[in-house]
Amino acid sequence: MTNKIITVGSFFSGIGSPEKALERLKSEGFIKDCVIKFFSEIDKNAIKSYCAIHNIDKKLNLGNIVDIKGENLPYCDIWIGGFPCQDISSAGKMKGFDIINSTRSSLGWEMIRLLGEVKIKPKYIIFENVKNITSKRFKNTLNLFKKDLIDLGYTLYYKVLNATDYEIPQTRERYFLVAILDKNHKFEFPKPINNNLRMNDFLDKKVDEKYYLTNKEIKMINNKLFFKNKNSDDIRYEVDLDKYKRGGICGTDNCCKFHQSSRLFSELGYAPTLMANNTAYNCKIVVNEEK
Repeated sequence: MTNKIITVGSFFSGIGSPEKALERLKSEGFIKDCVIKFFSEIDKNAIKSYCAIHNIDKKLNLGNIVDIKGENLPYCDIWIGGFPCQDISSAGKMKGFDIINSTRSSLGWEMIRLLGEVKIKPKYIIFENVKNITSKRFKNTLNLFKKDLIDLGYTLYYKVLNATDYEIPQTRERYFLVAILDKNHKFEFPKPINNNLRMNDFLDKKVDEKYYLTNKEIKMINNKLFFKNKNSDDIRYEVDLDKYKRGGICGTDNCCKFHQSSRLFSELGYAPTLMANNTAYNCKIVVNEEK
């Protein structure tokens, strides 16, 4: 427990999920309070959501990060920056985040620029991105990014964490980079928690019919179930009952043109990582209504 009020600055803010984590630390008595000094977001809907969720004025939004001047930023104890992953993710075109290429993902370097411009650097910075940032393809760029942080005086801690290790039934691997402006301050990532939770522990028990993809017409052949989409006979699904019982991927959408999106997932296992694109096809869950 600390009696200090933690001040926070957020970039690429979205709806501010990391900030909610800080609020949870407050509610659980680990910190006295946390105050958002500024956030940086360009999507109008995300801005509205951020302000509503965190109960702050939209005037605290600094807008596009490329327009921010470091010398104008108020001091914050922590900066949070989950910079865009579209050009790093294996689900995207993987153009990279090299500063020369000027991709969306290379906007992460703007935080490095701001660290060089601020009057007083934050004590802590938390970066987050997809696991693929650690791949051979992006390793050199990531090392350059880390070197710049080290040159600015930060000690770095980094690790790929999976949501399934922290009581969330979703396979969501993310790279976390924690930078600390104090060589004597040691940091350890949280140890995995034994996770007995599965998707069906979180799914609503009563679901509107519009969310179901199939009707009651089922064919069973050799312990496999065959369904048709309730709105189109051309869309068909195949479910392996043995795989359903084990959890994980248990079937396929035989008409889906995207390989990742063609997978059907058992409610008895974990949900997949949700992709930003092709969302109309993603995360089809097989549920047993007879339970």
